Amino acid sequence: MVLGAVLSMLRYVAGSDDRDFVDRLHSYFTCNILIGLAVLVSFKQFGGKPIECLVPDMFSSSWEQYAENYCWAQDTYYVPMGEAVAGMAVDDRRQRRISYYQWVPFFLLAEAACFRLPSLLWQYLAGHSGIKIHEVVKLSSDPNNIKPDIKRANIRSLTIHLQGALRFHRRLHKKQIRPHRVLWMCNLPYSAFFVTWMYLCTKFFYLGNVCVQLLLMNKFLETDKYSWYGFGAMIDLLNGTTWQQSGVFPRVSLCDFDVRVMGNVQEHTVQCVLVINIFNEKIFIFLWFWYLMLVFFTSGSFLYWLFVAVVPQMNRRFIKRHLEISEMPFDPNERDADVRRFIDSYLKSDGVFVIRMLTLQSGVCGSYTILSALDVFNSKSSALVQPYKNSPPRIEQTGLEVFSR
Repeated sequence: MVLGAVLSMLRYVAGSDDRDFVDRLHSYFTCNILIGLAVLVSFKQFGGKPIECLVPDMFSSSWEQYAENYCWAQDTYYVPMGEAVAGMAVDDRRQRRISYYQWVPFFLLAEAACFRLPSLLWQYLAGHSGIKIHEVVKLSSDPNNIKPDIKRANIRSLTIHLQGALRFHRRLHKKQIRPHRVLWMCNLPYSAFFVTWMYLCTKFFYLGNVCVQLLLMNKFLETDKYSWYGFGAMIDLLNGTTWQQSGVFPRVSLCDFDVRVMGNVQEHTVQCVLVINIFNEKIFIFLWFWYLMLVFFTSGSFLYWLFVAVVPQMNRRFIKRHLEISEMPFDPNERDADVRRFIDSYLKSDGVFVIRMLTLQSGVCGSYTILSALDVFNSKSSALVQPYKNSPPRIEQTGLEVFSR
């Protein structure tokens, strides 16, 4: 029943198509991996015996159960076998305590939420822009697009939507319209660069989140011995250093508790086996190197998208390449100025971003068809601007002839 409930929740962390593969590594794969590991550890904690203690012979079974429950809930501490426990100061025992193992499932679930949060933020912000990027990419990736009629209808719908959004941005820019005079930040969703920069912010949040998770892992595990847990654990593994020597994820620990007998308080120290730490050690070593991989991939992805967003030559080369492979007659040498004007005055940053995302998700075929229709529409609307000063040309009558080819 519990497993079924957990599996039914996975649909809420399903990945969407309006992102690249690195984004899905964070919001989909990593999130689901963390949820799966949390469920695995929870089964051992709440369905098995995560701790077993060696108690004196005089303890009854109920006392033994009490000792194990108390030591699990109240923390234990680690002392190497070669060190004496008798006479050890209370402060020294407190410094050696192990207090993370009870909270591992909750920590993993909190991490899963952190990896999912930037994706939810992106979906919310992108949904408040003029370009519905999620619906656009979803429609372009429709499996039924292999049918010519459905593909033609979908591309027509996408082109009409993009033409309307781009024309709206162009009209606001030409007329210098500011919907919000006082709160200028509220004008950002109306800008022609809103979707692009919100995506870059989402990328930055992904990168910042995974870096923070690496630091939080060190803090959560209280691995003061290592500046970076994963590297230290691998060095210990390669050098043959065992947990008895390092004290990291110890399998055997000690626990102090008091028992009231006949009005007298008796103090006991028992030795316990933390079976759960066998799983925890492998889980956190895997996660540490997984996060490190995400840092490198996300850094490269963020720098790439930042580069193509701020360098105009990259956008011109991208648009030229798509127009060259289209069915329209296009000479990149003769139409260099037209391409520059097409990007600067019509597509702008968000238009190029949408074409890039369509190419990434649905391939070149669909994206260059839409781009060709946008180019035709832009050319015709520019030529018809004088006759239509008071009312713009109808979208359905311009720029869609490419679909009949």
